[in-house]
This record gives sequence, C-alpha cells and structure tokens, in this order.
Amino acid sequence: MSIIRKSTLLSFGLLMTLCGVSTDGKFVAGAVTSNQSTIKPQSEILKESAKTKPAFQETSDAVKVTQNRVKVFFPNYSRNTTDLGHVEPVLRTTQRRDLSRFAIEQLIVGPTSNETRMGFIKPIQFRGSSNCGSDFTLSISSGVARIKFCKIIPSAGIGDDARVTSSIKATLKQFSTVKSVIILTKEGDCLGDMSGENLCLRRR
Repeated sequence: MSIIRKSTLLSFGLLMTLCGVSTDGKFVAGAVTSNQSTIKPQSEILKESAKTKPAFQETSDAVKVTQNRVKVFFPNYSRNTTDLGHVEPVLRTTQRRDLSRFAIEQLIVGPTSNETRMGFIKPIQFRGSSNCGSDFTLSISSGVARIKFCKIIPSAGIGDDARVTSSIKATLKQFSTVKSVIILTKEGDCLGDMSGENLCLRRR
C-alpha cells in the first residue's frame, strides 16, 4: 500500500508541475503551460490577413467605359417648311473615339423606326460598288472636313442634293475641329455643284 501511495503522489506531483503549480499551490516558474498563450485573438488574425492581400483588387467598377454622345442630323418631312435643306438632330451614343466618322456612318444607316414615324428620313442612298473599300473616306485638317464618297449617290435633283449636303455639313460642324466641309462624289467632283467648276474645292 505504501508503494502504491508513493507512486500516486509522484504522479500527482508531476501533473501539478506540468500545470505550473507546485504541490503547495504556488506557481512554478518555467513550467510547461497551456498552449492558449500562443493562440492569437481573431481580430489580430484578420489584421494580418488583410496585410497579405494585394494592394489593388479589381472590382466591377474598376474600369469605367466612357459613353460619347453625338448628334446626327436628318431631314424631317413632318415640318411644314419650304427649306429643302432643313435638318434636325437625333442622338446616338458610342464608345468609339472617332466620333466624326461614327456620326457619318450613322447618317448613312438612317433613322430608327421610331424616328421614321416622327418624320425623319434617310438622306443618303448608294448605288454600285465602292472604289475605296468602304462607303467613304474622311479627313479633317486645319478646320476643313473633306469627305469623299466611294459609291454613287443617286440624285433626283436639287432637293436630294440639298438634303444630303445639309445633313452632312450639320453633322460634321457639331465638332469644334470642323469649320467648313467639302463633299465629293465618287468621281471626285463637288456634290450638287451644277456649275461643273467644282467650286467647293476653291473655297476655304
């Protein structure tokens, strides 16, 4: 019995020492303690985790797309006017940067179905094939916009020419870089010039 009792006391003493308490209830310096002291609070863990994240995180609005609005001028038959060159603007939006070319392309496409019901008409019609690979070429230099069509534009006379000319000039002159407009046919002649002298090429 004495041997068992001594063994039990030794085991209990060892256990108390491991827990950091002596057999008389005092704290034992250097004793093995619970590993709770090595566990960090959750708030500290979150802070350290945040530090490891990349400095920039892409979000859905990180890249914003710029929408540009331009005016496209169409003739409108609903207006009671004797002005053959009367045109009115409608709005178009695009992400493109070449706004002047985009505006002319929209002029060629024509009004939407809703705009057609409002009296807007398509001023430009084409016939035949292109001699430049597209519908037109466009350049702007020193305030002068020069547009040359690469397909034939049929015309029934002064009225058709006035509608085409007014639509193009009003559409291009909305841009601050354009002060005057030269409009050329597929053959390189001034559109609507009945004189045959290509007067538009002489004016600046």
